[in-house]
Amino acid sequence: MKRTREDFEQKLEEFFERHDDTKMGLAHTLSHRFVNHQNEVFEHLSELYHKREGLEEVSDTAIFDFSIGGGAG
Repeated sequence: MKRTREDFEQKLEEFFERHDDTKMGLAHTLSHRFVNHQNEVFEHLSELYHKREGLEEVSDTAIFDFSIGGGAG
């Protein structure tokens, strides 16, 4: 389901509030940059934060480092 950019940003803020409130500021940038790839963003973030459990902090670079679409860089 595609949300408006504003709704997407709000959902990202909610995600970061639950998982890593130090990254809340990224919600705005992510929502603008990836508005047409919302599902991929949440899949990527979920994977990063699932792996994080009990491990080191997730970096901003890791958050923005993912491919969109089949094999696209």
